[in-house]
Amino acid sequence: MPVTTDTKATTTPWLTGALPRLRGLEPTRNYGYAGELLHDDGRADIEAYGARVADLAIRLGDALLSYGGSAEEAVAGMLVTAETYGLSYCEPGVTLSEVVLSGYAPGELTPLHARRVIRKYGTDYRALGRVHRLVDRIGARELTLDEARAETARILDAPPGGGRWARWRVPVQTGLVAGGAAVVFGGGPRSLLCAFVAGLLGGLLCGWLGRHGVPAFYRFAVASMPAAVMALAVSRIAPPSVVPAVVVAGVLGLLPTVTFVSAVQDALTGHYLTALGRLCDAVLIFAAVATGVVIVLGVGDLFGFGVPLVPAVSRAEHLGAPVAGVVVFAVAVAARARTPRRDWLPVAVLGVIGFVVSVEFRALGLSALVGTALVAAGVGCAGHWVARRRRESALPLVVPAIAPLLPGGVLYAALGALASGRTIEGLGGMVNVAAVTLALAVGVGLSGEVGQFLRRVRGAGFG
Repeated sequence: MPVTTDTKATTTPWLTGALPRLRGLEPTRNYGYAGELLHDDGRADIEAYGARVADLAIRLGDALLSYGGSAEEAVAGMLVTAETYGLSYCEPGVTLSEVVLSGYAPGELTPLHARRVIRKYGTDYRALGRVHRLVDRIGARELTLDEARAETARILDAPPGGGRWARWRVPVQTGLVAGGAAVVFGGGPRSLLCAFVAGLLGGLLCGWLGRHGVPAFYRFAVASMPAAVMALAVSRIAPPSVVPAVVVAGVLGLLPTVTFVSAVQDALTGHYLTALGRLCDAVLIFAAVATGVVIVLGVGDLFGFGVPLVPAVSRAEHLGAPVAGVVVFAVAVAARARTPRRDWLPVAVLGVIGFVVSVEFRALGLSALVGTALVAAGVGCAGHWVARRRRESALPLVVPAIAPLLPGGVLYAALGALASGRTIEGLGGMVNVAAVTLALAVGVGLSGEVGQFLRRVRGAGFG
């Protein structure tokens, strides 16, 4: 039978309902009695029951975090699950790569403690959406504990599908990301083809090294080299614009955009240690990608292969083929993150709108930082509105849509400066790239916070 309670069911999504508690906006005296009040009614296995609840909550928290959700989502999911099934005085938490939960089983004086270390991260928005819907059903008290545990096992323990395609999926999608990025940053058909091949080879190398246990830094350093090698190989027979387009496309296809956005989001919501861990991962991968490209470009410079600067691109050029490149870029990022196919069209629309508005801002002379933050906030607001109507996470819509806004031209100029020995100029360019990327992430986080704030004020009747 489903869990029953005297508390009236609410139509508020579980995450929105848990945030006031997590942010200290509710009296602490209510913390022990948020879910079903199960007293010691003679159950002989009440301690084992509590242990099963804690195990379910900790598994869902692990899944929410490792599939690409924020730390706040993981904490809220554990809290809703544990208190729905009767645990009281629950204290969930996320610290770097582990999730923890403590609470009291009904009628027990000894607290329960559960801890789970996350061994492997992998962005999978499709699985994340399934976990979101499961926690939503748990919070609505539609499932018994055994039914919820069985559904969790079906989601988390299902064997990976795809057959032979599973090993080629990420490399091919990385190639498509690179091909779209090449068109966005001024490349033509040759740039698109070269970038696709370079992204495909980089993805294959990264996956092969990962299956053999090579650390992430070395994997991504090697994976970034095919783009630079391909660019230098065609530099003598292709127009000068091909080299920058291929290098930028290869780099953007490997950058950890999802990890960086999640790190900033965790920092803005107070989960500083988790944010620091994710930020270190993102910075390490970014440094690895830059290192691989700089090594190849530096060696090429020694042999007389010059590194051309990125030419200025006018607004008119951005209203033609680059718009198609934005669609390919954004949808390929969404597909690689396993975003459901029904979200690909909204992702493409949001990506194109954001890109066109950013070009207009640039034509008006608006600062790159301010313009990028405003566009990201606008895209984030639209994505959160769609996600709220579907009762899902907004990240699968927003993160792929903002990917075409990454500062590829500045990034290539910085890499070229580092490769040719202009270290100060190159480091300054890298700082500029980091600032613009931070503006993107802050804009996305700001849009979500504004939505939460307006809903709380509206719910309180502006009192």
